[in-house]
Parts: sequence; structure tokens; C-alpha cells
Amino acid sequence: MNLPVNIVFCCDDAYADKLAVAAYSLLRSNPSSVALFVIDCGISEKNKQLVYSLQTKCHNLVSVVFKNPDRIACFDNFPVSPWFSSAIFYRLAIPEIFPDIARAIYLDCDVIVNADITELWHTDLGNCSFSALNDEGNFLLSEDAERRKKVAGIPLNRIYMSSGVLLLDSQKFVESRILERVIEVIKNHHGALVCPEQDALNICIGEDEYVPLDPRFNFTPFANLAKKRIREGIVPAIIHYSCMKPWTFNRKLVDWLYKSHLFRYELGFIKKYWHYSDDIDPNGYSAQTVKVTIKALYKRVFGPIEYFVAKKVRNKIIRIFRCFLQKRRG
Repeated sequence: MNLPVNIVFCCDDAYADKLAVAAYSLLRSNPSSVALFVIDCGISEKNKQLVYSLQTKCHNLVSVVFKNPDRIACFDNFPVSPWFSSAIFYRLAIPEIFPDIARAIYLDCDVIVNADITELWHTDLGNCSFSALNDEGNFLLSEDAERRKKVAGIPLNRIYMSSGVLLLDSQKFVESRILERVIEVIKNHHGALVCPEQDALNICIGEDEYVPLDPRFNFTPFANLAKKRIREGIVPAIIHYSCMKPWTFNRKLVDWLYKSHLFRYELGFIKKYWHYSDDIDPNGYSAQTVKVTIKALYKRVFGPIEYFVAKKVRNKIIRIFRCFLQKRRG
């Protein structure tokens, strides 16, 4: 008998419904049996029942385990923001929270699994303790990666790693003291890191300490290199909505734009998310404002153009100012 694939999520109540959608998409897209483990950072009983209900929908879900982590005091003092809570840090404590799991796949809650991930599960980690995506395409603009590296003090010639999807070898992860190293880095940066645990991983983990993840298993459709990959024939297995959140879009406007052949690439991925979320809660994302939808699409299409123009203008002003100084000195 094949052992189940161990999948770990971590969230508080704000993302628990998204967790249910992600887990449902995983179960629908994979023939293998799955054991689901959830690090519970404050999930309501209602949303727990939403996840438990997947056992009746998907017979390959063999178990669901919620576990409240022992509070790690320093996590409560680390910086948070409107788009993440202290729950993000607990992914690095998976071996301590679930010590009986030898190997696990960690998934952010803002994903859907769109294909079989058996290949990911069986990835050979060699002497490394985990696998993660190390591709700059995760960023909407290449300048975003450069700016993130400068803030974190990461050399510009190093690839930036994403922690949204991880394959962990628990024993090696503990032996490598990754959790302790990340905590130390965050403390030393005194709140300056934009995405604290991810930036800290990139600071303290050497390029030879992890196995690069195939981009199919952490595909960000709205990122810098995404369209190019699609044209090259990549079939995304795990779609990561880190730049644009499907649940913020207005259903009627999206349907109208899509039928009008506008933004079909972007909206195709939004509708793909709804394909799974509708089975969990058909009315869940139908009341979002038109304004939010238009703003997100505007930013997606015109954001890079605005940034390019602003950069050109800024550089021109700098050149004029330098010429002025040189004349004054002369």
C-alpha cells in the first residue's frame, strides 16, 4: 500500500476558506491518497468544518489533522502587515509541530493545484533539507526583485527564492537549524524586511542548501516571465495567486470582459480558481466591487508601463541635475 502524500497548510481564520479551496483543488487533481495537516493559528470551528467536509467530497483524503502550534514567543513580536499575519512564520516550524511526518509538501493558501504533483512529492532532495522555487519570474517587475534584495542585503547576482511551495525533509530541516537561523536574521533586521520569513530564508540559506523547484510547481501567472513560460508550453501544476487574488474580483465584470475577449490570459486564471471555489461556496466571491477589479487589471497591464516611464523621467531629471552641478563646478 502506498503511503499518502503529506500536505501542510498554515493560516489563521482570514485565509481558512482559501485553504479549503486549495485543498479541494489538490484532491480533485491528484489520484494519490492525501493526508492533510493544518497548522491552526486561530481557525474558527465553522471553517474547520468546511475543511472536514472535503472528506465526503473526495475519497482520496484519508485524514485531516488540525493542530494549534506551541506559541513561539518571538513570532508574536515580528512585524506583520495588512496582507500577512504571524501565521507565515510557522511554516518553518513544521518538523517541530508535526514531528511524526518525515516528508511534507507545504502550500500557501492562495494556490490551486491544477495537475498531478506526484513528481514533486518524489523529488530527490539529496543532502538538502528542502526544495523551493528559485526563479525571478515570481516578480511582476524585475525591479521588484532588485529592490527586495537591496533592502535585505542580498547580493544582486543571487536568485531570489520563494517559500510559497516547499518540499521538506523534516529531519534534515531540523539538523540544518533553518528555523533558528531565520529567527536570528529577522531579529537582526529590526522590521526592515518586506516579507520577513521569505527574505530571511534568502539571506541565511546558501544556494547549495536547497534543491531548485520546477517552476510548474509554483507558477505565478501574473509574474514577469509567466506568459513566456506558457508560450514555451509549460503546464502549471500549482498556480500561485501571489500578485492578484481571485476573491477580490467582481464575477459579473470578469465574465463580461472574458466573453468580450478582453484580458483573457489574466481572467482565464481567475476563472480557473473559481472553477474549484464554486464547489466549496458558490456565492463566496460574487459580491466584490467593480472598482477593485478594474484597479487590479489596470495595475497588471499599465503598472509596468508607468514604472518604465517614471524611471525614464527620473533618469532624465538626474542627468539634467548632474549637468547643472558640473557647470557650477566648472
